[in-house]
Amino acid sequence: MSSKLEDDDGVYKPTPEIMAVWPAGKSGNDVNGLGEAEKRAPRAVFWRTDGSTVHEPVLRYFYNVDKNNAAIAEARKYRQKTADMSVSDIAPDAEQKSAEEWTAEIKALALEAGADDVGICEFRDDWWFNDRPKPEGKWAIVMAFEQSWDEMIKAPHDAAYIEVMNQYSRAGLASKVLANQIRERGHLAVAKTGPMTEDVLMIPPAIEAGIGELGKHGSMIHRKFGSNFRLSMVMSDVPLVPDAPEIFGGDEFCTSCQVCTKACPPRAISADKQMVNGVTKWYVDFDACIQYFVDNLTCGICLAVCPWSRPGIADNLLVKMARRMAAAE
Repeated sequence: MSSKLEDDDGVYKPTPEIMAVWPAGKSGNDVNGLGEAEKRAPRAVFWRTDGSTVHEPVLRYFYNVDKNNAAIAEARKYRQKTADMSVSDIAPDAEQKSAEEWTAEIKALALEAGADDVGICEFRDDWWFNDRPKPEGKWAIVMAFEQSWDEMIKAPHDAAYIEVMNQYSRAGLASKVLANQIRERGHLAVAKTGPMTEDVLMIPPAIEAGIGELGKHGSMIHRKFGSNFRLSMVMSDVPLVPDAPEIFGGDEFCTSCQVCTKACPPRAISADKQMVNGVTKWYVDFDACIQYFVDNLTCGICLAVCPWSRPGIADNLLVKMARRMAAAE
């Protein structure tokens, strides 16, 4: 690959290689609904390999350009092993418990399966890519998996990419283990693994389930892990008690913080919220972000530099934001 380019202001410019596979005149921002005031169903923009997105050639390029990297190839084997894990049959005799009992048991099982945090919410149709069959299950059981900050702070580097793949593999394995445990108790359960969830969004249910708040960098902020974590999910019909969104100051903190905005090489992170698919929220320029990500075979700079992600900092920020929000009431 060519060396990465910068303009006169030191801002990243995509290489000819990436532009050669970029769909002419097709912006992922349009697919995501940037500037649209009317709410509609979400549309898949990148993480599919079946040709159902206009940016699929870019994804193919991303997967093939580093195919001779032995360390990355080994990490992908781990992820594939998780993907190939068998799905248990649903037991004919469904176990009967109260929603409260099931909730306690499911959360305990999620943590035993490897999750670092877990929350529950009722799934909503506006989190569904409706070019796929409607997902089964009333409830979304969302799990969070902390990443190594020491590895992610190296981004963009192979070490960060491998850490992301390892955590996606860990998350996928936990979701499949949990889904199988629920199915073996006689209830529907379907694992949703990342990043290719295919039919559902994962960040909105994670917010609704109390996992964290949306950050300026377009990813979530967790009260303990900061932005340094990944998600997986299980959808189920087992009776459950939902959690509530948790407001601890992450969103408020982002209004005055510029760390990720300044650290982003392609300047993809906006300083202000924008209208996207009927909602005013933090949004990252898809085209600029993905072009840099693919050109460098990874990124995650914004996740690592987020002040909430730095080890030992989150507790102090929680206290600071609690005081700020209390003073504003």
